[in-house]
Amino acid sequence: IWLKYIVARSKRSRSLHFLNMRWARLVSILLQCSILQRSWSSKTFSDRIPTTAKNFRAKSGNGWCVDSNGIEQTARTFLKLGCRSVQNECEADDMCVAFACESSIGMSVLYTKTDCKANCGAVDWVNNPSLITAGSYNGSDKWSGSKCYVQSAVTDVKNEVAAGSTSLTVSDASFLAVGDGLRIYSEVKTITQIGSGGVIVVATPFAGSYRNGAKVMKVKTGRALRIALKGHASGCPPDATGANVAAGCSCNAGYSGTVAETQVQPYYSGSCSAIACPSNSNGLNVPSGCSCNAGYAGTVTATTAAPFYTSTCSTVSCPSNSAGQHVPAGCSCKAGYAGSVAAATTSPFYTSSCSAVTCPANSAGSPVNTVPAGCACNAGWSGSVSAVTSSPFYISSCAVVACPTKSAGANVPTGCSCNAGYSGSVSAVTSSPFYASSCQAVAC
Repeated sequence: IWLKYIVARSKRSRSLHFLNMRWARLVSILLQCSILQRSWSSKTFSDRIPTTAKNFRAKSGNGWCVDSNGIEQTARTFLKLGCRSVQNECEADDMCVAFACESSIGMSVLYTKTDCKANCGAVDWVNNPSLITAGSYNGSDKWSGSKCYVQSAVTDVKNEVAAGSTSLTVSDASFLAVGDGLRIYSEVKTITQIGSGGVIVVATPFAGSYRNGAKVMKVKTGRALRIALKGHASGCPPDATGANVAAGCSCNAGYSGTVAETQVQPYYSGSCSAIACPSNSNGLNVPSGCSCNAGYAGTVTATTAAPFYTSTCSTVSCPSNSAGQHVPAGCSCKAGYAGSVAAATTSPFYTSSCSAVTCPANSAGSPVNTVPAGCACNAGWSGSVSAVTSSPFYISSCAVVACPTKSAGANVPTGCSCNAGYSGSVSAVTSSPFYASSCQAVAC
């Protein structure tokens, strides 16, 4: 085109000078293009691989993809495409996890079970691309310049996923976003919500169950899936149950709140909040479990109706040999008892060490020798013993009685004898005057 233009202009202008100028300009442009082309061709595909949803990364070594044993025996298909085209093919195929290509020969291999051509029953790589470790051409010179590219947008299931669930927890959700697709084995789901701690909600329930460690791979969400998601396919958010938002979501037991359908991501509004433990109980919140406080008996159970729990936590009465309003308010051992009462969280919801105090010295009880049962001063002793609530838990006024008139001795308990010229005896008793005396003067 440039040459035709130059010749035409030269005929019209009859100017050799014009032709030389235009020819020099054409040569300059062609030289620049040649330099750019050589510069671009000198780069490898890995230097200019575009960022994609699957985030492919080149493995070390040249050749097709292999595992740690240098083996490629896995499900794959072959295409006569250059690197950029085969990357697009792998990106669009939910089951493709890697590809190897050599643009100079126009050959490539897709590691997928879609339209599989070799080793179609071996799908370990499809389910776990981390098994792919390197590239190797094993002496095949035409593949010596090829590279193996593996999906790196992969994480793990953190907590077991039950069949029918619309949520899962992954180890790393940093590369995922609402609206993205994800795949576990053969199941492809659309993400409707991403919560804290790697919690992900998907549009529709999982058909299978998946153990911890199962690989979760990001895939490209098709327009049909995005349309299906909008307005009616959004899964219920965390802490709520239901088939999906359109069908209705209810907060789980112990949670309060509402969830309503919307037409924009994440296609619902509202949330479910955990209810705090009720009075006379303690714990993180009702869903996590609440226990009655020390000194209270009963249980706290999560429900789906306001106030979203039932509580039977009630005060425990003071135990035997103690007195007070109830255990939480405080109980004290009764008079004549030593010990204490403390509230506890296990049945009977208190500990008590209240025990009867033994009758003090110079007193005795019958038939039980304790202060609460009653103590009397011993024979020959006057006074009384009364129970109190402070240590030593009794008051005793028992005192020895002096020998009566006409007798002599230390005191009645130790013994008294009638004076000289008197006959008879003195004995100790427990009733006033706490002795009995028969001492009488002897007649001349």
